[in-house]
Amino acid sequence: MFNATHMILRFYLYSFFKNLRFADPFLILYFLELGLSYSEIGLLLGLQHLVTVLLEFPSGIFADHWGRRRATALCFAFYTLSFCGFGMTGQLTAVPVIFWLGGCLALFALGEALRTGSHKAIMLDYLDSTDQSALATQLLGRTRSVSKITSAAAAVSGGVLLAWSRDYGLLFYLSAGAAVCGFLLLLTYPRALEGDSFRARQSKSVSSEESLRKPFRMMWQQANFRRLFIQSVLFESQLKMILKYFTQPFLKTGLALFGLPIVPPAGVSGLESAGAIWVGLNEFLRDSLGALGARFSPGYELQAGSRSHALNRIYLVGFFAVLFLAGCAVNLKWGLLPGLLLLMGLTLLQNLRRPIFVSALNTQMLKTERASVLSLESVSRAVTVAVLLPLFGLAADQFGLLAVWILAAVILLVGFLFQIQLEEMSRQESPG
Repeated sequence: MFNATHMILRFYLYSFFKNLRFADPFLILYFLELGLSYSEIGLLLGLQHLVTVLLEFPSGIFADHWGRRRATALCFAFYTLSFCGFGMTGQLTAVPVIFWLGGCLALFALGEALRTGSHKAIMLDYLDSTDQSALATQLLGRTRSVSKITSAAAAVSGGVLLAWSRDYGLLFYLSAGAAVCGFLLLLTYPRALEGDSFRARQSKSVSSEESLRKPFRMMWQQANFRRLFIQSVLFESQLKMILKYFTQPFLKTGLALFGLPIVPPAGVSGLESAGAIWVGLNEFLRDSLGALGARFSPGYELQAGSRSHALNRIYLVGFFAVLFLAGCAVNLKWGLLPGLLLLMGLTLLQNLRRPIFVSALNTQMLKTERASVLSLESVSRAVTVAVLLPLFGLAADQFGLLAVWILAAVILLVGFLFQIQLEEMSRQESPG
């Protein structure tokens, strides 16, 4: 039915093109360069996540019932429009910059809504069809490792390009080119990977109403599923805000103490012009560690003895890392390097955890509803980020980045009320 080597290669290429985003490590810095405050940035990014929230679960249903391959291909089309829009920022002076950026983020959010859950569901469906379901953590870990290696390469390349060109627009246009390649790649996926619900709909053998109810019943009737779900939402949402939205300002503030601007004035050269390269190098190191985390995820799962033990342990270490990060923010002259090392550690933990979590969730999902359930988990994370980002931005404006780390630690503290039980997880080993 499938050529295994060709399909695995396509999964790797998907991870490559999805993460070849040269502008990503500099997005918040770009907003700050445009004169936006942390509050305005938090509001914009919160609205982006709100758009994702409103569309994500319907897009998961769309992917399950109308084709996961089609939905994932379409997401790359919206990424392309978004990145091109960012590259054109300021060219249409009649449109206020904040509204223009909001439109670009809305297009990106639509692409995210179509993507989340769909491609993981494609990979899980492929493993089922080839009788390799037990390899879920391994495949998810390896493709995530490719994603992080690509992000690392894009980050350091983007830093060099920005230092050389002093133009953020170039990074966005190159990212748009990678998205076009991703769109074309998805068109080469076999139609057999559209999903079981798509095939069932084609044969008219499943009721849509019945199919919509099943994910909800499955999620909330299992106490351990709820703990797994809530712990994941708390951990992933806080680490996303820390790593994606506040690491760049942390590094910018620290570099400024040493006289290193991100984009130097014209005529400045040498080390004083290398601020963007340092940002790119930091992202390169973090993403490289993320790749190692994802790559070693299956081994760590075995070493921990159970998925639940592994997830609980990662959560505990992550909480203390955020707590120590708050201490580093008290004085950045001595805390910059330890803080960056802690951020690298958090990246490692996040990528070590994610394949294990998806594998654990897979043991309790209906095969026909994978994209829908994964989208629901992603929706909940997006809701949390959308609600908290404006609050975090306001706190950063008023009290500095220290307030961000403290808020994140307090929220993570709540997650200890939802520890995953080893006994319940260990009884559910076969994919559902």
